[in-house]
Amino acid sequence: MELSPARRDGVIEAVKRYSSMVYRLAYARTRNHADAEDIYQEVFLKLARADISLEDQEHVKAWLLRVTVNCSVNLFRSAWRRHVQTVEALPERASPWDGDDRYEALNRALDILPARYRAVIHLYYYEEMSVDEISAVLNTKPATIRSRLARGRERLKRELTQNKEANPNA
Repeated sequence: MELSPARRDGVIEAVKRYSSMVYRLAYARTRNHADAEDIYQEVFLKLARADISLEDQEHVKAWLLRVTVNCSVNLFRSAWRRHVQTVEALPERASPWDGDDRYEALNRALDILPARYRAVIHLYYYEEMSVDEISAVLNTKPATIRSRLARGRERLKRELTQNKEANPNA
């Protein structure tokens, strides 16, 4: 596929500007680096092939987020994925409070959350998106996003509190 110089420059600019955002969201959805890299590559290939204007950066950002979410969903729906257990899933989960690193503890606690809560929490806190922006990206009502945020926060708090009580020295 041959891109025009202007289109190529637009895609390169989008990769430079949004690559970390796309990867972080893909990883937040999959919790697996290899899957996140596959999704990252697929998203930017779709951008290169897509017939969208690259002039409006907010539109490009929203498009990339939506495609990242869709690619993540497609990965989990694939027949291969339903019949394969990843290496990360084999060992029993460690307590989120093992070790001293609070960041790692939070990430492990986020791993326990269902994907619908994890994605909303990621977009809200890590990508600093508003409820309305998340609603548009996930094609879900704002009230549903607010509910998922509240429920996700509550489940995260419960998980962290339970594990902190089980391991008070951490």
